[in-house]
Amino acid sequence: MSKTKPDDRPLFTYTIGGVKIEMPVRPYPSQVSMMDKVIRGCQKQQNCLLESPTGSGKTLALLCSALAWQRAEKGLSLLILKYS
Repeated sequence: MSKTKPDDRPLFTYTIGGVKIEMPVRPYPSQVSMMDKVIRGCQKQQNCLLESPTGSGKTLALLCSALAWQRAEKGLSLLILKYS
């Protein structure tokens, strides 16, 4: 579930909804749940209203999942353009 980055810190990788999400720290269960909601909302092109207590890692979970989804979408669009 983790690999080593060039600076030897572990990188925690999760696949949610077919999207590979990388986190610089081991996520809390609430962060995994939030990342799942963000990925599914992006895939369905829906708005998401997410709330979680202070200190639960909302910002990191949101950024990692949204950027991972964007990276996956960009990869798909390049693949479609390449083979069209």
